[in-house]
Amino acid sequence: MAVIAGGALLLAGLLVFRVWSVIHTISPRAQPVDLVTLVHAQDEPGSLAWKVKHDQRINILLLGYGGPGHDGPYLTDSVMLVSIRPDTHQAIMISLPRDLWAKIPALPNNRYLMGKLNSAYAIGTDRANYPNVRNDWKTATGGGDLAAATVSQIAGQPIDYWVGIDFKAFRDVVDALGGVRVNVPTTLDDPYFPRGETTGMMHVRIDAGWQQFDAERALEYARSRETTSDFDRSRRQQLIMLAVRQRVFSLNAIPRMLALLGALQDNVRTNLRPADLRPLADLAGQIKDSDIRRVSIDTSNLLRSGFLGGQYILKPLDPSYGALHQYIANALPDRLTLAKQAPFLVQDGSRRYWLPYGIGTPASIITSLLQAEGWQATLAPPATQRVAQTQILDGSGGKAAATVAWLQRYFGGTITVVPAPASGPAVTLVLGSDFTLKTFPAPAAS
Repeated sequence: MAVIAGGALLLAGLLVFRVWSVIHTISPRAQPVDLVTLVHAQDEPGSLAWKVKHDQRINILLLGYGGPGHDGPYLTDSVMLVSIRPDTHQAIMISLPRDLWAKIPALPNNRYLMGKLNSAYAIGTDRANYPNVRNDWKTATGGGDLAAATVSQIAGQPIDYWVGIDFKAFRDVVDALGGVRVNVPTTLDDPYFPRGETTGMMHVRIDAGWQQFDAERALEYARSRETTSDFDRSRRQQLIMLAVRQRVFSLNAIPRMLALLGALQDNVRTNLRPADLRPLADLAGQIKDSDIRRVSIDTSNLLRSGFLGGQYILKPLDPSYGALHQYIANALPDRLTLAKQAPFLVQDGSRRYWLPYGIGTPASIITSLLQAEGWQATLAPPATQRVAQTQILDGSGGKAAATVAWLQRYFGGTITVVPAPASGPAVTLVLGSDFTLKTFPAPAAS
């Protein structure tokens, strides 16, 4: 009996060691006590459970890269910020383009490198080619920490957590789920998709409509860009992420994901501690698909394209990133405000009707961005006279008070009570020069 007990104890010890080894590889910040908190989440200040309890907004950065065996193995193909409001169970997925030209705070003494956003993770990971980075990034989590610091500057939000995943881990997860089902909005036809790790090409065609994807098909859909654009690819990646989420919760597959830890340990990195995983899974399970907003920051809204030294780059229309900061900060209106929202019109009043780069007008851009947040915004014809200061024309007789108040917090300007219109929305947001010249400072097209 003693031998059996001793053997059982040894096996248990080996199992604990194995679990700990896997956890510590994936989450280098994990502590031995985290083995306990896998079962009993701790509500210590600053933990994810604590943030949920105190309704603190949670920002998670998702990074996708090729991994070992690929060209540029740690250049991130996908950069996605997921922001969650715990109390209202709302979330927004914000895709940032990999070609965004950014200040990467990689060097000592608060110095930085200028480079594409997709290089931040690689700079913090590649010790051989970047030996002079700050000590902060010379850690097991340096790549993700540096990418998070870079995105934090761009988004104007603290990044609480990050998860980096390579193509192999993506395939393993989708295979473990038995594939995912995606409603493809537009047919994808790409005859130039790279064939494995060779220099050959293959033809990928995915028809519009509901499609069942295995791991390879899902990866092809998420990576293809030769016949579309990086921006289209970002939107497809969001659809894949939502499909994976739906499949996980429809199968109650969290335990199955935990069983995958061993297979994923060389292909996933995160600064999430095991104690955070359970409350994060609980919170994610409470968010309805209809309460997850999606937006891609690209040349259709807040960015412009260009070239630097022969390479294609993207830059913000507002060099200070103030417009993007303001948008993301207001991207999750409280549920009461949304529940009481009234439809409204958005009108150009600055007479800057068309911006360069072919992206439209200030009002058309703002209308689209507000619609992505869930607002009932409609583009109106431009004002007939130039308006210097943004105005909110309220003809609702007080019925749209919550919407009017939110619009003033976001856009500033004055509120003017006007007679109720004969038809259509009773509220009109007139964008004046004070807003458009600051948000879209590029010179107007001639």
